[in-house]
Amino acid sequence: MRRSFSRGFTLVELLVVIAIIGTLAALLLPAVQGAREQARRAGCMNNLHNLVLGAQQYHNNMGSYPSGWICAFDNNGNAAANCEGWGWGALMLPYLDMRNLHKKLAVTGHATNLQNNNGVITEVPTQPDHGALYLRLPDTQVDSSVTDAMTSVLKIFMCPSDTGFTGRGQVDGYRAFHDGVGSGAAGYSAQTNSPNVLSVGLSNYIGVAGHRFVSGTTRNTGIFYGNSYVRDADIIDGLSNTAMFGERETQVCHSGSWLGVLNPAGLPVPPPDPAKPTNTAGFAMVAGYSYPKLNVATPNAFSSNVDLAVASSSFDGCGAGFSSNHPGGCNFAFADGGVRFVVNGVQSSYYATSNPAGPNDHRNTANGVYQRIMSINDKLPPGSFN
Repeated sequence: MRRSFSRGFTLVELLVVIAIIGTLAALLLPAVQGAREQARRAGCMNNLHNLVLGAQQYHNNMGSYPSGWICAFDNNGNAAANCEGWGWGALMLPYLDMRNLHKKLAVTGHATNLQNNNGVITEVPTQPDHGALYLRLPDTQVDSSVTDAMTSVLKIFMCPSDTGFTGRGQVDGYRAFHDGVGSGAAGYSAQTNSPNVLSVGLSNYIGVAGHRFVSGTTRNTGIFYGNSYVRDADIIDGLSNTAMFGERETQVCHSGSWLGVLNPAGLPVPPPDPAKPTNTAGFAMVAGYSYPKLNVATPNAFSSNVDLAVASSSFDGCGAGFSSNHPGGCNFAFADGGVRFVVNGVQSSYYATSNPAGPNDHRNTANGVYQRIMSINDKLPPGSFN
């Protein structure tokens, strides 16, 4: 009787097969990872597009885009320091299918009486004499359900490519709200371990304030600044040429918050810790401006075309600008609803006068493409940015 034998693989053949599989895996893995990042980037772009749609609905109902942040006034008619104000994200909640959260927070409903005690602005809750917005934390005066709402994780404000946030999606201590200190190094360092610190819900999406390094209600050249009231008719450069929102990642630049601004009258300043190139107070909580180069975290990003007096007194890292975790650049949403990828090498040249709030400083042809897309009315062609 004839016997049949089944021949198995030799050791050499097995090793060859394993080597081939390993080589194929090594070749395919970057493609798979790239495809995943493309999917995350597409999700990020979709978030930005939906934010523009929400802003446009707000415009249709209210007659303008939301203010970048709300800035209250003290008894002397000046922008009130250390008096938190709602940001554009909180103002837009009803237009992002989050009307219940808007109601829970009572956006534009919490009020306080601002008192000037020997030059120091203090707040007395529950007395809405001046109609100022009240976000301050003293937890004995703010219901816990409100503080829970302040920490809400809102996916529309979170880029899928960003994983540097703390907790489930709250800002870290460098962007946290706290009970009593507003701007400057003291607020930056001393309050991060306070029991009353509240790490509010983060936002990877930042409103475009424009060209100028200003705070309070000083007019800027973009769509979102303090108590701004920008309409489509004001965007004379064209909706497709004007950036509305951009990204800021959390790992280096600490993103921002959809809730609001810690100190509407304050400006970002260099923090005492050089390893943390951001600070908490001022417009940088919700908005960015065009001086810091894209995805550049270190100070002194420019070596020319900058007034040194302005540069030395301002914060020029990406904590007040724009950045992302997408390779090679950053997504920006434009006022026409389009989302475009701006590359890191975009032509960037910031022209500043000795008066950064000068009426026509943003119309200087020395400004680069990056600066021009952040202005609504410089009347300069933006050029290529991708």
